[in-house]
Amino acid sequence: MSLSTSQPGAAVAHAGSPGRLLAPARRIVPFVGRTTELASLLDWCCGPEAVAVRLISGPRGVGKTRLAREVAHRQARAGWTCLDVPDGAEPAALAAVPDGAPALLLIDDAETRGPALADLLRAAARDRAGALRVLLTARGAGEWLSRLTTADLAVRALLEPARAGDDLPAEVLPGQVDARLVVAFVEPYARALGIAPPRVAVASVGGGARMLDLHAAALCAVMRTQVRQQRGVLPVDVSDALDELLEHERWTWFRSAEETGVLGESGFLPEAMDGLVAAVTLTGVRTPDAAERLVRRVATVVPGVRSGAEGDVARWLLGLDPHRALSRRLVDPHLLAELTGTPGLLGACLAGEGAAEADAAGADAAAARRAALRTAGLVVDRLDGRSGDLGFALDQLGAAVAALPEDGDLLSSVAGALPRPSLVLGELRAELTLRALAATSPEDAARRADALRDAGTALDDVGRAAEAERYERQAVALVRELAESDPDRFRPRLAALLVSLSGTLSGQGRPQEALRCTQESLDLLHLIDADRPGVVTLDLALVESDLALTSAELGQPLVGRGPGHEAEGLLRERAGRRPGRLAGMLARSAEHEARRLLELGRDAEALPAAVESLQLRRRLAAVGPDEHLPGLSDSLQVLGTVLTVGGHGEESLRYLEQAVEIRRRTAQENPGRYLAGLAHSLQALGTQLSELGRRDEGRVLQQEAVEVQRRLTADDPRRYVPELAAALSALGATHVRLDRAQDALDVVREATRIWRELVGAERRAHQPLLAQSLLNLSSVLAVLKLGDEAVAPASEAVQLLRGLAAQSRAEYGPRLAEALRTLALAQHDQERFDEARRARAEADELAGTPGLSGDGTAGFRWLPGESDAPVLTGLD
Repeated sequence: MSLSTSQPGAAVAHAGSPGRLLAPARRIVPFVGRTTELASLLDWCCGPEAVAVRLISGPRGVGKTRLAREVAHRQARAGWTCLDVPDGAEPAALAAVPDGAPALLLIDDAETRGPALADLLRAAARDRAGALRVLLTARGAGEWLSRLTTADLAVRALLEPARAGDDLPAEVLPGQVDARLVVAFVEPYARALGIAPPRVAVASVGGGARMLDLHAAALCAVMRTQVRQQRGVLPVDVSDALDELLEHERWTWFRSAEETGVLGESGFLPEAMDGLVAAVTLTGVRTPDAAERLVRRVATVVPGVRSGAEGDVARWLLGLDPHRALSRRLVDPHLLAELTGTPGLLGACLAGEGAAEADAAGADAAAARRAALRTAGLVVDRLDGRSGDLGFALDQLGAAVAALPEDGDLLSSVAGALPRPSLVLGELRAELTLRALAATSPEDAARRADALRDAGTALDDVGRAAEAERYERQAVALVRELAESDPDRFRPRLAALLVSLSGTLSGQGRPQEALRCTQESLDLLHLIDADRPGVVTLDLALVESDLALTSAELGQPLVGRGPGHEAEGLLRERAGRRPGRLAGMLARSAEHEARRLLELGRDAEALPAAVESLQLRRRLAAVGPDEHLPGLSDSLQVLGTVLTVGGHGEESLRYLEQAVEIRRRTAQENPGRYLAGLAHSLQALGTQLSELGRRDEGRVLQQEAVEVQRRLTADDPRRYVPELAAALSALGATHVRLDRAQDALDVVREATRIWRELVGAERRAHQPLLAQSLLNLSSVLAVLKLGDEAVAPASEAVQLLRGLAAQSRAEYGPRLAEALRTLALAQHDQERFDEARRARAEADELAGTPGLSGDGTAGFRWLPGESDAPVLTGLD
């Protein structure tokens, strides 16, 4: 971005930065609105707890910091010690609080603080005289908060209330038109600049604009009056107020450099200004030496900086301090434009100089961390899909991450600031966690375990489950040993690790092993709950939900939900009518409940839970598609399945179609994680279309499902070969309905061959499926008038099912009866009438009903889970 001398106000010097007037600390505009939130926070400050933590979350610009500072202002007037804790000052924060005095610590951008915040909270949790309140602000309660809650039980107890609540809404005054707020804000800004307040007409606003945008619109009107000398009614547009204000800010930089004497031949040429300011915005350098080193590096890619003037330019940049003094939503568009438009600028900002002194190297490393976090913020702010420059931001983030030094804590803190799960950032997060693990000393068992955990979860998120399992098992072993000597600190971590490992095992098709991990985690949580009631309530609810679902999938339904059921009720009680930060947990719990009830054949009871899960996830995905689209597809798939099983086939289609549409997108972004889900959705939708008579459409989707399963099988045969066989069987059924018997024969033969091979490896698990596939094969052969070949597979199926029925007549008796009927048909076609009569008689005896029904294809049916109940595996 270049400076144009034709910008408004070129002839007028500005004494100060207009952007700084927006800073909440300046209190230019009296605090308005947020009465409910403010009252709640003030009550919290006066609560009986010695130490307490609260979180204000929401998108940038909604007024989180403004609200936090209003709380601090009021508490300071009441005699409290109120401290703003900047990044890097966490270790000294508590020492700055007088012992015995009530104190409030404000920590902005908590999601970027890393281990330093955990250490501060751990120290705060210890006994101290006087009330201590820690007020955090963050974009949301994401992965960073989950990691903090496993620090130890004392920190967990402090943070548990922060997991509930809601994001701060954009609407400042419910029912109030935001245009009135812009008009009201004009007068204080005019007074601050010493001019008469202009009259304004506000466009592009109804209600719900972000607080920062409303302030910016008011300030723009005042700046127009001061700079352009405009009179009359001034139109202002809230939608572009920040862009206009940025141009005023850039002109202020120009005038400031001119007045300081660094603009021109004595310092830098005008065309170099934007690049220099972007560099200091990105890195947030804080010392003259670090700033001078930065200017020297930037001068290699931004022409116009005079040699020998680096020190003066550095001091001028430190005075601007746009990294801290200006709102990110105001200045970040300028930063991204300069990084994108100036090749080499990012590399110059982050390139080390090989400085021998440790403090210089440390300063450069800190600047690299701030740069990576700043570029991560550029990406996260664009993940809602409303901006067209996400690709540029991703490029800059990738380059910033590549330039980070190999420091475990630094890399871990950057990884922890990225959202999880994330379609866009999953691979980058995995790369960061692997680098952090490589840089973490094996001698520090606790940090090593954390690094192993982070790498495992990140790898599982991108579909690298086998690698994830290896790291998670190592982490479990380390933490299990640590928990023996320090259960308060490490037992919660062990419980969380076991849940992660359970999910990884389940994703690899190993539910029995997953069940054991889940059960152990639940046992640990009960021990914690007995010692510290209420601290792990939410985790109890979720782990109990996981246990109930996995047990049902394994045919071992729990008799009762027990304490976990009570915990789930408390989860709902905490959420109340506004689920807020608990919406994701509630959606997952409801989805699991619907799937569990489906496994138990209680589809009518599953419907309310499936609907609730979908409603919650639609709202979540509307705000955060990058994080919540995969979950939305799961909920759509489950509801479509519930409706299918319940006989509402036509109604189920729209949900199954939406699931396929979303899973195509997620599989394209992250095939390792989501391609299997796409295969299941394609198969389910194709099957349902075929059932409803739209067989050609169904066949196309089922063929695509088979091809996807072939891809998956090529990468992981042990996991996906059974899924391929099931997809082939479903396609064979559709071929039969379309009178494409020869096509059906080809795929059913392949399916039968696969099941036979699987029975050789795991006899008990796959015998019923081989038997059904043999019956399918017999039926297709009969349709093709190959009756002489149809008898053998039917006979083999009968023998398999006889053995199974001997072990469980209730489960396998009906299937044996069906097999006998199929065999009887095949024998009858071959004029083996005596054998056919004996087979029919045995079938009638088993069924308890005389007679034989069928039309020659009676033996053909889908494998369990593919017709009336489309398969539910793969809904992570």
